[in-house]
Amino acid sequence: MKKFLSVLLGAAFAFSAVTCAASVSPDKIALAGVKIGMSASDVTRIAGQPNSKNNDGDKWYYNGFVVEFDDDSNTVEEVSTKSNGVATPNNVAVGQNEGVLSSTYGAADKVKQKHNYVTYIYFSNDYRQKLEFTVSNGSIIEIECSKED
Repeated sequence: MKKFLSVLLGAAFAFSAVTCAASVSPDKIALAGVKIGMSASDVTRIAGQPNSKNNDGDKWYYNGFVVEFDDDSNTVEEVSTKSNGVATPNNVAVGQNEGVLSSTYGAADKVKQKHNYVTYIYFSNDYRQKLEFTVSNGSIIEIECSKED
């Protein structure tokens, strides 16, 4: 009986570990309505014409956020912001308290600490995308959506 309970308890822990990770739906990994994998025409339809582009034309600059395109597929590979007012589909934005992350997305799949910054990383259910929040002094200072390498 003890062996059976041990196996049952072990299975319960293993199942709970699997269900806690990668809890963000890919459609919730976006900024200002721009999602990973969108075409340039989709981005223009949603965000309008960029204020400027880099020399290669694969990095578009908007008021408050930047969109980077994959050179091979010409689809969005990264969207990032350091500006207040640009939010994720769940209305998380730069300037908010880091507590909003756990209440909105749950426990991060990965946490990195470097100097005075903490980065909370959430992977999509399919592990093809990620959502990163960089925090300093308890406030979100940067948000990045990108393809998972």
